Amino acid sequence: MKFHCPNCNNKSDFLFKASDFNKGDLDKKFDYQRCPACHLIFLPEIPTNLADYYDDNYYEPYPPETFLKIAKKNLYQIQMIQKFVTSGRLLEIGPGKGIFAHVAKQAGFEVDVIEMSDLSCDYLSKVVGANVIQSDRPQDAIKILDKHDVIATWHNIEHLPDPWAFLDSAADNLAPGGILLIAAPNPDSFQFKVLGPKWTHLDPPRHLYLIPVEILIQRLKPLGLKCVMLTHNDRGGKYLNREGWQCYLMEKFSNRFSFDSNMPEWERKFWALFGFAFSLPLALWERTGSRGAAYTMILQKNKYPAKPARKSQ
Repeated sequence: MKFHCPNCNNKSDFLFKASDFNKGDLDKKFDYQRCPACHLIFLPEIPTNLADYYDDNYYEPYPPETFLKIAKKNLYQIQMIQKFVTSGRLLEIGPGKGIFAHVAKQAGFEVDVIEMSDLSCDYLSKVVGANVIQSDRPQDAIKILDKHDVIATWHNIEHLPDPWAFLDSAADNLAPGGILLIAAPNPDSFQFKVLGPKWTHLDPPRHLYLIPVEILIQRLKPLGLKCVMLTHNDRGGKYLNREGWQCYLMEKFSNRFSFDSNMPEWERKFWALFGFAFSLPLALWERTGSRGAAYTMILQKNKYPAKPARKSQ
């Protein structure tokens, strides 16, 4: 069956079937398509019960000590943003456990978040202190908000059923000179080319899209946004490189692996160390070019609106 690409409307090609290895469900298969024109990879038939694939573990808050430890490691995220915007209103899409929202608030930003989970919304409001908008349609929720100086989506855009509408709304909401940060799995990565349907960062069916960087640059340029930073080697990207190999090896050699399995802690640590050792020879290769497992990009909105073209006499 042929499906049209949701980005460029060209007819797409069947790519492969993939199972939900990350949750240990190997029975159900999900079909992915690839567009031969723009190279978007997408799930053409989004499950009607998609919310069922996000269990409470996905949103369960960290213990306070763990939360603060991870927040300290994630300071690099706000430091990247502060190279372009140092203060003002910041909106995060899909903050989940609230780590980045906390880091941004501690850095002095006024933080708004759009989140669909009841559990996360309660924690973000009462503990993190963010202004919470509960919605599973960020493209609509943004329209009722004031302008933001920063909009950040850390590994969330691939979860959105309509990322294109979100990009339009985000570009419209940004204040002049504001920035849009997008971090996402990289379909041009070395890991994806090698592992294909068994790549942990494919994460079917939660990841509905793998979006090449060029698609985002081309779609946002007419909306007045220019790419001012692109990296595959921030701290999060390097971690995802290691995690990709670790999870693949755990799945391949231990049929009990999933993120929710009851694998003994000693065995989980063994495979984590084994995967880390396995990833070391590949690290230099994955850190060159666009081979990394993920990308982080920042696009900045024009500070001054484009002047209308002068009519010829």
